[in-house]
Amino acid sequence: MVKACFVPCLFMLLVGCTSNKESQSATTSPPKQDTPSPSPSTPNQNQQNNDPKNPANKQSNPQQNTVVNKNATLIHEIVSLAKVGTVKNCSFPADTTVIDQVVSKWGKADQQDFVAGNRYFTYTSHGIVFGVNKGEQIFDVRSYSKEIQQISFDEVKAVLGKPNEVHYNGADKIWVYNVNEKYQLKFVGSKPFIDHISVFCPADAKNQMAG
Repeated sequence: MVKACFVPCLFMLLVGCTSNKESQSATTSPPKQDTPSPSPSTPNQNQQNNDPKNPANKQSNPQQNTVVNKNATLIHEIVSLAKVGTVKNCSFPADTTVIDQVVSKWGKADQQDFVAGNRYFTYTSHGIVFGVNKGEQIFDVRSYSKEIQQISFDEVKAVLGKPNEVHYNGADKIWVYNVNEKYQLKFVGSKPFIDHISVFCPADAKNQMAG
C-alpha cells in the first residue's frame, strides 16, 4: 500500500519541478527590446529648404541689392549734374568756366596733354580732367572717381535706357546721352564697368577761340 502511494507522489513531484523551471526560464529571459517609436514630427530638411518663410531660400543678396540701388541713385545724380555742365565734387561747369578759375582754386594741374588742338588738364587728387579749347574755355569735364568705376554699363542701360549714340576709341566703348540741348553725358570704359564719365559741350569743342 505504501509502495503504490509512493509512485504517484514521485510523479507529481517531478512534474512540479519541471513547471517551476519553465516558469523561471520565462521570467529570466531578456526582455524583448521595443523598436524606438518615431520622435514627434520634425520638419523634413528638404521641406525646410522649400519653405518660403525660410530666409535661406531668398534668392536675392541684400548686400548686392544695396550696391545696385546705390548705383542707380548715383546715376540719377550724375545726370542731374550733367544737365548743368559738371560732375560730382566739381564746381567748374563746362561752357561757363575758363581754366584760370580752376587754377586759382586748385592750383597748377598735375599734367597737361594736347589732343586735336585742345588741352587737357589733369587734377589727379580730385580725379578730374578738364578739356580746354584755345579760348581757355572748358568744354569737357571728366570724372574718374572710384564710385563711378563701380557702375556697370548694364546698370546705366537699366536706368537710362539705350544711349543716343555709341562710339569706339580703341578698346574703349563710349555711350553718349543727350541730357539737354547744350550738354552730352558720356560713359566710357573698355570693361563691363565704367572707367570715367564726360560732361561734354559740343558747341565749345568746335569753338577754337572764345569771345
